[in-house]
Amino acid sequence: MNMKHARYLLVGLMATSVYAQDPKPQPLYLGATYVMNQGDLLKYAGGKKMSYAWEFGYEILPPEEGIGINAYARYMRTFGDRRYGPGFPAGGVCLNLDTWTGGIDLTFGTPVKGLIPYAGFNLNYFDGSKSDAFGSPKYTFGDPGPKPGVRFGVQYKFNRSWSGNVDYNFAEWREVKNPPEARLQGVNPMNPSWVGFTVRYNFGY
Repeated sequence: MNMKHARYLLVGLMATSVYAQDPKPQPLYLGATYVMNQGDLLKYAGGKKMSYAWEFGYEILPPEEGIGINAYARYMRTFGDRRYGPGFPAGGVCLNLDTWTGGIDLTFGTPVKGLIPYAGFNLNYFDGSKSDAFGSPKYTFGDPGPKPGVRFGVQYKFNRSWSGNVDYNFAEWREVKNPPEARLQGVNPMNPSWVGFTVRYNFGY
């Protein structure tokens, strides 16, 4: 091997070493969530236990220095089973719910590699609709403005690109205290809560 080839090899090894020590950041992520309905949301959905959600997020500040910051947007869809009983038509009613969320999480570094607890505040926009046994037009519940919510969870990073999350979520939505709307469990009042199991994929730009 002559000196010219040796120089090329040395430059290549140095470049490889630099990239290995400073990998390209991957602050963006996409997440798919299996949702376990809880509390009022479970009652609203007629006892149906599952919803689903998609989430897009950005890591503003990583937690390596102690506390990090993530921003995210989420869409969640709940398809309810038919509900029967007082306050509902004889044929029952299916209640569905679309939820759009924007939020901020604080993330916390731990001594365990890949383990990241987080907690945050969010704003939610709920759109509830119903259809009766005869297929009448959908009806949107009132109180459509932004509603506050919180979530607490933990993330485990399997590698730079893939991670798994488990979190508990709670939000306020609606309560009509005056007639004509009757008080029905899971409809009035209705403050959704759920547990989310999420798989995330991180990538750069």
